[in-house]
Amino acid sequence: MKLIVAALWSALYFLSGSDALAQSCPVTPASDALRQIMRCLAGMDCRGRTVLERENLGPGCEREIEVWSWYGARTAVAIRDRKMCHSRRKNPPDARFIHGLILPMDPLCGVEDPRLYADGSPYRRLWPDAWDAARTRLAEDEIVLVINPPTIRSQTHLHIHLLRTNGVDFPAGDRVTVDSLDDVWAAAERVRRAKAWSLARNYGIAVRKRGGAFEVLVEEGLPANSRNPEDRYGVAED
Repeated sequence: MKLIVAALWSALYFLSGSDALAQSCPVTPASDALRQIMRCLAGMDCRGRTVLERENLGPGCEREIEVWSWYGARTAVAIRDRKMCHSRRKNPPDARFIHGLILPMDPLCGVEDPRLYADGSPYRRLWPDAWDAARTRLAEDEIVLVINPPTIRSQTHLHIHLLRTNGVDFPAGDRVTVDSLDDVWAAAERVRRAKAWSLARNYGIAVRKRGGAFEVLVEEGLPANSRNPEDRYGVAED
């Protein structure tokens, strides 16, 4: 019954013209692509997109939603980022470039959404699920997980990038260590409070493994940093 109710709320959200996402952050046609993908995966308007559960990086790749895996009774999904379409069309193809995304099926704007930090938040599972999806394609010492800050992002639906690390160290003053990926949101909140940053939460998060634990970087967006953590710590598509 709970799953049915959750599915109905999700459907009501996507069908609503005055939903929480539109109210909480500015949405433009260019920044709405991931939200439209969620609508498609929820069985609504796909706007010419096709859903695949197999790899295709050839013709038509940009219009295909390649599903890598579902999580939490289909409350979150890992998909291939369309940047991989470009990398495979190179001559020779760039087989080392890996870029996935994990997205909640619920309407969440981004790292600034307070529901991520609430006690008992179900969204704490996004980080371990993201790691699980990334390690099907990358060795654990190659993985970096990234959320870009509100001031340096292109999309307004919450998403975690699944990337190959470029090996650049996290700045020592901005990183903390957690034993479990379930604790990433809580660690980010501790950093925010320690630095007296506002509830607007204008920061990005990057996560990678060090030994048996995980390093969590919490890094301000504009104007403090002009590049987002996706570009600073992940291998970029040429």
